[in-house]
Amino acid sequence: MIAPASRKLGKYEIRQKLGRGGMADVYLAQDTESGQTVALKLIEHSADADTCASIEAEMRGATLQARLADVDPRVVRVYGAGDLEGFFHVAMEYIDGQDLAELMGRGKLEVEFAVDVALAVAQTLENAHKLEASVGGKWIQGIVHGDIKPKNIRIDSHAKVRVLDFGIAKALSLSRKLTRNEFGSVPYASPERLDTGEVNAGSDLWSLSVMLYEMVTGLRPYEAESTERLERMIRSGIAPPPAPDPCPEPLRRILMKALAPDPDLRYQSASVIGLELASFRAGGKVTAADEDIDATRRTFRRAEPDDETRRTAGEETRRTVEPGAALSEAKPAGKPAATKPKSEAVYWVNRTIAATVLLVVAMAAWAGVSDYHLYQNGQAFERQVTAEQITDPAQIWTQWAELSQNHPASIFLRGPRAVARDKFIAAAEHTIERYRNNDGQPVYENEWQRAHTMLLHALSTDPDDKVLHGKLRVCEGQIARIEGSARGDIAQLNDAIQDFQEAQQSSPQSPDPPLGLGRVYLSLRPADVEKATAAFQQAQTNGYRMGPRELSQLADAYRDRANRAWRDSFSVRGMPQEKDEIQRAADDYKRALDLYQQSEGWGNAGTRIAEMQSSLESANTRLQQIADGQNDPESALQRHNRVAGAIIGLIDALRHKSTKKDDQ
Repeated sequence: MIAPASRKLGKYEIRQKLGRGGMADVYLAQDTESGQTVALKLIEHSADADTCASIEAEMRGATLQARLADVDPRVVRVYGAGDLEGFFHVAMEYIDGQDLAELMGRGKLEVEFAVDVALAVAQTLENAHKLEASVGGKWIQGIVHGDIKPKNIRIDSHAKVRVLDFGIAKALSLSRKLTRNEFGSVPYASPERLDTGEVNAGSDLWSLSVMLYEMVTGLRPYEAESTERLERMIRSGIAPPPAPDPCPEPLRRILMKALAPDPDLRYQSASVIGLELASFRAGGKVTAADEDIDATRRTFRRAEPDDETRRTAGEETRRTVEPGAALSEAKPAGKPAATKPKSEAVYWVNRTIAATVLLVVAMAAWAGVSDYHLYQNGQAFERQVTAEQITDPAQIWTQWAELSQNHPASIFLRGPRAVARDKFIAAAEHTIERYRNNDGQPVYENEWQRAHTMLLHALSTDPDDKVLHGKLRVCEGQIARIEGSARGDIAQLNDAIQDFQEAQQSSPQSPDPPLGLGRVYLSLRPADVEKATAAFQQAQTNGYRMGPRELSQLADAYRDRANRAWRDSFSVRGMPQEKDEIQRAADDYKRALDLYQQSEGWGNAGTRIAEMQSSLESANTRLQQIADGQNDPESALQRHNRVAGAIIGLIDALRHKSTKKDDQ
């Protein structure tokens, strides 16, 4: 969906696009009535079934989210929802910060931080699963989030965990199954959810566990080259590999239990898994460490109608009862426990080893085939881009995102990653260079927005590139400068200054940050001429050649300051301070004249040259008068008439006083 051309819907003024999820676009917007900055989710109305279902789900989710936010500070507040000029909208609290997906894009997270995040989310899920409220005339007892994933968990500017997007949340008491377009993200979906489409508290706990596994290891428990294969792996009944080192063993045990194929063997509530994580975080005992985790590692077949009759009593006992307890109940009182024959023990050990080896070989083969297909697809993409069969940067991004899903840093995509990155940078550079080198053609805000998007795409392929971060800050600074200048918004202009200063730190040799800084300083009211001049000089030092655009703008700033000094001189006429004001005005008129002469032919520079020559002559004339002791610029005749008039007035006053005294 494209943002409305007017950039305003109802009382909301749209600032910029934040992202897209499902059928909804999310924008940063300003509530013009309350002044609040909000995250505005929009779905364009349509008669098709998917759109109607999505709007229904969003309305339900917004209502449930608002109820939950009243009792849980981690849940984003909802300010309003409903129809708005052809769109369905949800206005929510805007959370400044970074989501987990951004943080995890740089690699695995510290174990302590990851566990703290999981604990916070578990507490929110506990509150959600226990929530009781009346919604739409129905009494609900507990809601499920339905889309727990790194993109929906945000770390705000105060380092607090916030839970976003209850767009597909549903009351646990509702019997409706989720449709396919409400599945959320397959990598975080539980086997039961993929099988039946039904969600419950266990679905949220599975998603939380997958997210914790990914935070700690930098990997997802299940990886596949396509969504279809990924679904088959999750539904296979085969447990994911244990979390590799350096994951601590107690946490590894927690994850093995939480991601067991058999749902009966997992943690049964958010409060229970929360207690386990809290105990681990405090260095205490973890109950999963004492359980028979091997039971969760066996292949588990989901129950079919006759599965129960095929299970043996011994298998059921091994699955649900601790071995020690079963043996103690079976032995007769007063007699020692029976010892298994050695040959039987060896048989089961060998069988376990063989099964493990077979599983490792199968997973290695699967990974090899997946990597080969990934390499082949990457080579085809690289050839298309290099041969310019694909030239549109947006289309390149779409194909790259699809190709690199779950494998953005794979060594098998090194070549495709490089060509995609170069195309994104070239698209952004086109805008930056045009602004730098073409005085006659303005660069509009939407062009800076596109350049910003292209740089975000480039950074997704190389998050640690400082130069790209610098270019990104330049785009953000230009956007803030344009909006701040148009609205006279000093806060946005200050944001622009900060963006350009950060860009200068990332790219100290680039002329673009100081060039942007100079423009911002000239946009202030009054303009900061010294700082603007210094910034433009730095841009020249970095290789920029000032053109008539900057020369004329700088001249305007000196002219305005000179006029202010000239006007101020009238308030101190005849006083010692007058000379200082006039001298400042003359100096600035001279600078403005020099700059206008350098930019002659640009805009109204010719008219300004004549104006500055006249103003400079007036200032110099007055300075000469002051130097000659003529503290009053009026002529001798004017001065004579003024003095004569004063004397006559004094005589008349004395005569009137004398006449009045005689009358008494």
